[in-house]
Amino acid sequence: MNDQNDSMTHWLQLLDAASADLLKEAEAGDFRQVSRLGRLRERWGAGLAAAALELVAARRRAAVKFPSLPGLVGDVAGVEQATGLQVAQHKAGRFSRLAPPRIYDLCCGIGGDALALAAVAGTTACDVDPLRAWMCRQNLQQAGLDGQVCCENVEDLALEGEVIHIDPSRREEDRKGGGQGRRAWNFRDYRPGPAFIESLLARNPDSAVKLGPGIRIEDLPLSENSELEFIEESGRLVQAVLWSGRLALNPGQHTASLVPLGEQLSGPPAGPPCSSTAGPDRWVAVAAPSLERAGLLAGVCALHGLVEMAAGLGILTGASPPPGPWFRTYEVVESMPWRPRKVCAWLASRDAGIIEVKTRGGAVNPEEARKKLRGRGERRFTVFILRLGKKVVAIICKPPRG
Repeated sequence: MNDQNDSMTHWLQLLDAASADLLKEAEAGDFRQVSRLGRLRERWGAGLAAAALELVAARRRAAVKFPSLPGLVGDVAGVEQATGLQVAQHKAGRFSRLAPPRIYDLCCGIGGDALALAAVAGTTACDVDPLRAWMCRQNLQQAGLDGQVCCENVEDLALEGEVIHIDPSRREEDRKGGGQGRRAWNFRDYRPGPAFIESLLARNPDSAVKLGPGIRIEDLPLSENSELEFIEESGRLVQAVLWSGRLALNPGQHTASLVPLGEQLSGPPAGPPCSSTAGPDRWVAVAAPSLERAGLLAGVCALHGLVEMAAGLGILTGASPPPGPWFRTYEVVESMPWRPRKVCAWLASRDAGIIEVKTRGGAVNPEEARKKLRGRGERRFTVFILRLGKKVVAIICKPPRG
């Protein structure tokens, strides 16, 4: 408890005007040099210096996630776990349509989602970690938002009939929300755990549960009244959300979303059509991660005449390129068995230079293959090295479209 109190004291000091010089020094210094770090600690004290360096590092990481909040208060782990502004606003749109009098943001962390939720309705944010709850309060105040923040174990809250957003901890060894444990991939390892989450949803039907994008779908409490959304931000799959009640706009379906493009597809999940171990057609297509993760490839493949080159591979091919933004497409130039010398010779004869290698299923080490294939020329190529049945093939393509 004393360590926790000391930590809070140091963070409170950081926001005092007297610490302005410390933060400037922390921002300007290269503290990989032991002597500089020693001088900082000697001048300001080890605890305060450590907090300053943590805040500076967190703000650097937050620059992309929270560009409109340069004075964000947070630690590095808190920023890493927080929902970024664009995704948080995307999610808050559903709450806005519902127009509730109040939203409860449980396990709020430093307030990534709370910042967006408080902009659409009165919001009460709650976290078991007093430092994180304090950080959330500071960030809401900086953003000029009137949200309430409490420090409590969310499992002790008697909530019923409320509109809920919950972000359970996804760290196996972290039971207080501090984010220091090993990342949890299984729903049973979330804290609060599945039993509490299911009870919460039963008592508060209009709810959203933030999940890791790699969650095992079969472990989730899905129903005909819920919706599972996979959210992709600028080409990177960042999170999944289990929507229930009136927040589920597509009940019984999965949804793939592209942020900030605003594109969305929903439907019943199914596997993509597979043509066994067929070689490439004229075009190779790689689906957006959210589309693939949501299990929505089947309908899109049928619509655009695409097939999967091998079961479970996730690499598609067709006679014509599917339209964006759901695919990156590559025009096939040549296909041959994967023989490094033969492929390298073919590329060299076409003035190849930088080569992008793409593979799945462990067919090759992509970095080693890239080094082998890189030439001295000017032209760029993308080479897919894939296992199709018992054969490994190299599919040489022009640079991607879309």
